[in-house]
Amino acid sequence: MKKIIVGITCDIKEKFYESERYYSDKIIEAGGIPFYLPMTVEPDAVYAVVKNIDALLVTGSRDVDPSFYGEKKTSTINPLDPNRTISELLYIKETRSAKKKILGICGGMQLINIGLGGNLFQDIKTMVPNSIQHTGGSDHFIAINSNSYLSRLLKKKRLKVNSYHHQSINKLAKPLLVSARTSDLIIEGIEDKERRIIGVQWHPELSSSEANSSLFKWIVNKK
Repeated sequence: MKKIIVGITCDIKEKFYESERYYSDKIIEAGGIPFYLPMTVEPDAVYAVVKNIDALLVTGSRDVDPSFYGEKKTSTINPLDPNRTISELLYIKETRSAKKKILGICGGMQLINIGLGGNLFQDIKTMVPNSIQHTGGSDHFIAINSNSYLSRLLKKKRLKVNSYHHQSINKLAKPLLVSARTSDLIIEGIEDKERRIIGVQWHPELSSSEANSSLFKWIVNKK
């Protein structure tokens, strides 16, 4: 049986691309084939690449420049190379157009929301009153919508997750649904009605739990 090829987005360095190996390890463990993507900003090249992958994994990252969602940058922003953002947005657009699965992790989930028309809280601590700790790898619980596909997939309504972010989704893009939140109402999970897009704010690749592994099994499953 043909294995699913999952394209994985990378960070852009001066002379090379970079990505943590946890992502590819989890794809292999789930039965798929990881393929690190060329982070080109050429639409025709992205289109050609997407034709040859079966699914897309948008990885974690630093901050997206707020200009990509129509806002000015605050002092809390540590922005990515804008070419990475442009490339990832192109990959999201083409993969969605091809009706292939997309899994967004941490900053990848936020970027899916931006690509579909949403925006972000640039800094949770200064913009969300009474927020809990979300940075530094702290653990917290999330409440998963019992009617969501994420709940069905993880077989959970409540889950303890790691947390490495200071930004989060503010305005949710219209094609998306909220599947999970923290106690301070920060969005921790998103999905679409067609069940081809899943985004999580935590890092499931750093966990060996059955619930987290199910996300990688989902993306390598043809159904």
